[in-house]
Amino acid sequence: MQNIKENNRIYLSGGGNEKQSFPLDKFFFSTLPKNGRFLYIPIALRGHKLYPTAHLWMNSITELHERADTQFETVDDPSKYTLETLKEFNGIYIGGGNTWSLMQELKNSGFADILIQYIEAGGQVYGGSAGAIIMGKKINTHDDENKIGLEDVSGFNLLNNFSVACHFKDEQNDRFRTWAIDNNLPIVCLPEESGLVIENGSALCAGTKSCVIYLADGTKRELNPEESFNL
Repeated sequence: MQNIKENNRIYLSGGGNEKQSFPLDKFFFSTLPKNGRFLYIPIALRGHKLYPTAHLWMNSITELHERADTQFETVDDPSKYTLETLKEFNGIYIGGGNTWSLMQELKNSGFADILIQYIEAGGQVYGGSAGAIIMGKKINTHDDENKIGLEDVSGFNLLNNFSVACHFKDEQNDRFRTWAIDNNLPIVCLPEESGLVIENGSALCAGTKSCVIYLADGTKRELNPEESFNL
């Protein structure tokens, strides 16, 4: 997969409820034009009891951010979308759930390639939890149950070989230091209440908690809110 290009924007949220993800959601919704349209992809929840009411949850999010003027389309069948139809939207919001099933469905439907083209053409995408993890180099950075037996752990690699971990807690430092060394790859660990805003090759830590980076050799770096680093 290609690395991130200039003139686009990716938001990565560490996950959590609507209050915890508020800072990252705010960035996304503040960039949508008045009466804008965005695409909401909740399919990582497919099979979960919350899936049938996902559109109602998104309605509540737009109201929470005082963006009731926006319209959104909820994706159930990603295979029906083309690059041209994606360009009709001012942004794409990919929600959380099971990372394995999300990645498999996006790839099998052909939507993954179209999504990457959309981003490279200047589109903006928000990924929360599972939706954030798939943007990285590898997706085996979580504890989701792999019921589908997916063996391919490659992500979209839109972050210059960085992988992403979400719902990060301090007690997981050793785990992700080891992950970085074992995989010989850098990883950025996002706690709930924080995330990254990525634009023009720079990643800004946004929210109320620090983001943690482990380089491939296990070196640790903490990013305070409003601090950035180059991808």
